[in-house]
Amino acid sequence: MSLTINGFKVGKDAILQEAQRLTEEVNLQFPWLDPIARKLQAEDMAKDRIIEHRLLFEESRKQIQELTTDEVESEFNQIAKKHGGEKGFLKKFSISRSDLPNVKLEIADDVRFQRYMDALNQQAPSVSDEEIAAIFQHNEQNYRAADQFKASHIVYHTNNGQDRNEAKKKAQDALVRLQSGEALEKIADEDSDCPGQGGDLGWFAEGYMVQEFEDVLNQLEIGATSKVFETPFGFHIARLDDKKTGELQSLAVVGPTIRKELEKQKRDAFFRETIATLKKSADIQYT
Repeated sequence: MSLTINGFKVGKDAILQEAQRLTEEVNLQFPWLDPIARKLQAEDMAKDRIIEHRLLFEESRKQIQELTTDEVESEFNQIAKKHGGEKGFLKKFSISRSDLPNVKLEIADDVRFQRYMDALNQQAPSVSDEEIAAIFQHNEQNYRAADQFKASHIVYHTNNGQDRNEAKKKAQDALVRLQSGEALEKIADEDSDCPGQGGDLGWFAEGYMVQEFEDVLNQLEIGATSKVFETPFGFHIARLDDKKTGELQSLAVVGPTIRKELEKQKRDAFFRETIATLKKSADIQYT
């Protein structure tokens, strides 16, 4: 398993090293794959990333002029300064003074590569105000602010090893007390696993609590109290004290967010087109 990209050879070890670096990304993107399939997927992605980087690197050498000696020295001095000067730099990275010319060549290549990538980003199509307005109009409901809840609760935890059956029974007993006329605030302070403040959770935005808790709140009328229900934290009884429906946000408010997302989409598309063009004329061999 190796690669040759326009005559530049990439060995097995380099591919496996890149695959290892991509392990977490692969696990997140492909959780349904078994370990062997994930390993193969990581290796395939590693090859693609190495090819892309090499082609962009080669193109940067063509498109960006070489740095002058003064520019290279300036870049090196800035890097060395972060490590206590030239001596500190050489010591930290176990570099001999005779290797400095090669190190500086690598620094020059890195700078040219970064300048090329910056230039690519600048060449990506711009985003117009009209495009932003169109996106907003077609997706207006998506830009509604989150609903706000004000709630109180009684809870008996099970998430730290507490006995589940015991916690459930405590919650059911608390519900009987509520139905008999006792105040939720009194029970919360006397018996809940979160005493104080009468069980008041205050105001919070939709999405702040776990889904199971918010599902119950969404089924309650203001002032109503739920039955016993379970979340990953334990058994609860909740009361919806108030609710504010999220208002539609204006274009002035969400416009910058839309612009940022569109710019990213266009940069990504332009980058993919650039890579595809470079691959068409590249000599890539798998061995």
